[in-house]
Amino acid sequence: MKELKKIKEIVKKQDRWRRGECLNMIASENLISPLAEKFLLSDFIGRYNEHGVKNGDFITHYQGVKYASQIEKLCNEIFTERFKTKFVDTRPIAGAIANLCVYQAFLKPGDVFLAPGLTAGAHVSSTQYGIAGVKGLKSIPMPFNNKRMRLNVEETKGLIKKLNPKLIMFGRSAFLFPEPIKEIRKSTDAIIVYDAAHVFGLIYGGFFQNPLKEGADIITASTHKTFPGPQGGIIIARKDFNKENWKKIENAVFPGVISNHHIFRLPSLAITALEMNKFGGNYARQIIKNAKALAKRLSEIGFKVLAKEESFTQSHQVIVDVKNFGGGKLIAEKLEIANIIVNKMALPYDKDIDATQNPSGIRIGVQELTRIGMKEKEMKEIAEFIKEVILDRKEPEKIRKKVIKFRRVFQKIKYCF
Repeated sequence: MKELKKIKEIVKKQDRWRRGECLNMIASENLISPLAEKFLLSDFIGRYNEHGVKNGDFITHYQGVKYASQIEKLCNEIFTERFKTKFVDTRPIAGAIANLCVYQAFLKPGDVFLAPGLTAGAHVSSTQYGIAGVKGLKSIPMPFNNKRMRLNVEETKGLIKKLNPKLIMFGRSAFLFPEPIKEIRKSTDAIIVYDAAHVFGLIYGGFFQNPLKEGADIITASTHKTFPGPQGGIIIARKDFNKENWKKIENAVFPGVISNHHIFRLPSLAITALEMNKFGGNYARQIIKNAKALAKRLSEIGFKVLAKEESFTQSHQVIVDVKNFGGGKLIAEKLEIANIIVNKMALPYDKDIDATQNPSGIRIGVQELTRIGMKEKEMKEIAEFIKEVILDRKEPEKIRKKVIKFRRVFQKIKYCF
């Protein structure tokens, strides 16, 4: 069949291109380890395990789930031990779905909650354009300091006093610095949710902030960004979280939002968590070193890298204003021709509509390059590749050849069993 042959060709081309020849710098992606990848394929891939939870026990609705329940409980236990709380749910199939489950648990249509705001880095799920809007919620952006790329604490406190929101959402897609949870916690009794999707691996490794210790009630996260597991989501609440409120979350997960929670990913997720227990600290540390090195070098050679006065970044991300070179969409497309994969990004001084069109910025993530062994030296070389494409206006096809040669040395995944 010609279609079967075509499928094989497409997959082969994807593997060769993105795994072997590209500098993958999408901040929301990563590579899972060979062992974790191996365990994505098992009999679990075709199975269900719909269940509720009562007193910690699964109330299942299918037969044949004894091993599915065992692997899910084991996976939960690894995160329970790491975060020192019994309130863990790995059923969400994405970080955005984890957010939806929390909204479902605590908010109803018409309710007001505070979130970062789209051009200040919010994930679309916490805005009117995404899940929050679909749910009929009123998402109010918190004041933001554009120069420092941080929340404006005093103005946010004033907004909290004025609106008295039920829920406050921290965490961003453009996420350079820790959030001021401690300061805001003192000003409100609202439920504080920390969307850790981008920085979950840094938190897990102990090199960002600990939201639950600083006053957040709930962490939602993806499991495939700086945390290098299979695509999925997770919800974690602090150890003294109200049990009745946790029950609301469990009921929101199922039967409220999710039916099949893709149990085939859980063995892989558990393996990744064990690998992060052993290697996560070193991995997170090197990610941040690499991001700082890349940002510093890009700034030195003439790029407008945001938050220069704040040493650019404390996460895996670097944000660059490329408006003067044609905008984020054009630059991301040019870099892709050179096998440098980044994405366009709206900046705080853009309009919401710019986020889907041609925003002023690009967002660069270094977690995947760190995963294959690159360090500060390589970040400086990558900055030069970017310079050649954008500042020197060399043909991207010529730079692609250099990128492929450079990438050939880095083929093995590190920080894993």
